[in-house]
Amino acid sequence: MKRKIPCISVVLVMLMTVLMPFDKMISYAAENDAILYTRDFEDENLSGWASLGGDGKVVLSDEAAHSGEKSLKVIERVKSYNGPSISLESFVMPNNTYTFSSWAYHNSDSTKTLSLVAKYLDSLGSPHYVPIETVDVEKNQWVEIAGTIDFPEDSMGYLIYFECSNAEVDFYVDDITITGPPVNENKGKDEDDGSLYSFDFENGNEFWSARGYNRVVRTDEFSYTGTHSIYTTNREKAWNGPTVNVDDIRRGVDYFYSAYVMYDGQEYEDEHGFRIEVSYNINGENIYQLIKEKTLKKGKWTRITGTYTLPDNAADVFFYVQTSNIEEGETADINDLMSFYTDTVKITETSLIHRQTALIALSCLAGGIIISLVIGCICSTVIKKSAKKKATLKSISRDAMTKAFNRNSYEKKLNELSQNPELCKSLCFALCDVNFLKYINDNHGHEKGDEAIKRCAKLLMETVGSRGEVYRTGGDEFVCIVKEPIQSDIAGAIEKESKIDEGYPFAVAVGFAEYDSETDGDSPDIKAIMERCDQEMYANKQEIKSKNKKFSRK
Repeated sequence: MKRKIPCISVVLVMLMTVLMPFDKMISYAAENDAILYTRDFEDENLSGWASLGGDGKVVLSDEAAHSGEKSLKVIERVKSYNGPSISLESFVMPNNTYTFSSWAYHNSDSTKTLSLVAKYLDSLGSPHYVPIETVDVEKNQWVEIAGTIDFPEDSMGYLIYFECSNAEVDFYVDDITITGPPVNENKGKDEDDGSLYSFDFENGNEFWSARGYNRVVRTDEFSYTGTHSIYTTNREKAWNGPTVNVDDIRRGVDYFYSAYVMYDGQEYEDEHGFRIEVSYNINGENIYQLIKEKTLKKGKWTRITGTYTLPDNAADVFFYVQTSNIEEGETADINDLMSFYTDTVKITETSLIHRQTALIALSCLAGGIIISLVIGCICSTVIKKSAKKKATLKSISRDAMTKAFNRNSYEKKLNELSQNPELCKSLCFALCDVNFLKYINDNHGHEKGDEAIKRCAKLLMETVGSRGEVYRTGGDEFVCIVKEPIQSDIAGAIEKESKIDEGYPFAVAVGFAEYDSETDGDSPDIKAIMERCDQEMYANKQEIKSKNKKFSRK
């Protein structure tokens, strides 16, 4: 829970901030932003930090530290964006500005490029990746990565993560601080019935977001109580569904969970299974636990309830709703991926439920007439339906800044090529990275840095044209997947563009790869092909830097 600090003076606030243990969320009654999160990893607890993307592993390390004796280290990385990540759902709100400060370090053989990136979902559930800052980090030197970000009004599902352009590099982060507007302490609280969390969606999404690749939108089409519910659609996996951070739940205490769920539509079967679950993190490992599974009838609001006790060391806790899991190896059908509605969600300590039940029993004995009236009111609740179902929202697959395809689209393409390796034999791949971005930002401003990124995207898209696709996979990193050899076209376009003076140095490192029968065999692995791209791009990047040392970070 958050600590309140009286705003006596700026000095007092600063003193309390220094003395307060790390990994606590605080707010203070002042016009200035609050310190929302601080972390120095000295308490030997990962507290919800995990590697982004499934690959890689985060561990606490005493090999290097910016302050104290501990830092967070990421190892066994496979992709450039595999790095330490943490959910911001507990304290980030839309339409606000947040400031991030952190320190990074590595002890590999040469200068490496590290980035701090924010991810959020828009109101349609589409992911957005926004670079907060990118720096070149020399060997055995702690370098600050700091910056600000404005989360738009329709945003939700926030997290930050660190990435390194070289996927093989282990690196460390330490002393992370996030400041911004003070947290709304009443998020999801219902003082009337004593629930720790109570959501009816009458005042917005109430911090709920999409779990995985799906969309969660507030709707007045159906509701159990009030006029609104949340609608989950465009699901790609059985486990996709609406989710909310509930980290205020006390550990080691039994809680009662309750949610109303309904689905409708002629295309769906008459009955289908649904689940309510919790997920949490213990020492970097994600844990998923079933609370209750229940079979629902189409067109009928059904309450799913159950109890669960979180272990003492659980961190980063989320509650979510989904359809029943499918067996491994089976293919999800239209019913497994159906759209559905959720409303009137409550989470309450079981002991409080028991006390309330006892009071109700006493009230029944003392005032049967009053209880009858209450029951009559409950039974009179009308399930509202509308005749017309809202059209399924179209997927957004483009990066907002560059108009290239976004990382979500790239991951889908990689999955397609992994499942159909024969397709790789007829494709050519290019991995491109904008050089000197840190120099441009520091000396010419972030607007010029963004201009360099958009400039790279434009020349790649114009060069590739209808022959393939261009994806923005990171802050300044792009991947081209083309149906014919394009090495000379891309290299020539980059060389020509680099000679045009727009007031700042412009250079793009590039690596190419394609299917090779001797190397890849009959069933090529797209990951191996992209790794060759990455190695060639990295070598080209170092060559460019060696020829332009004045633009490289010292």
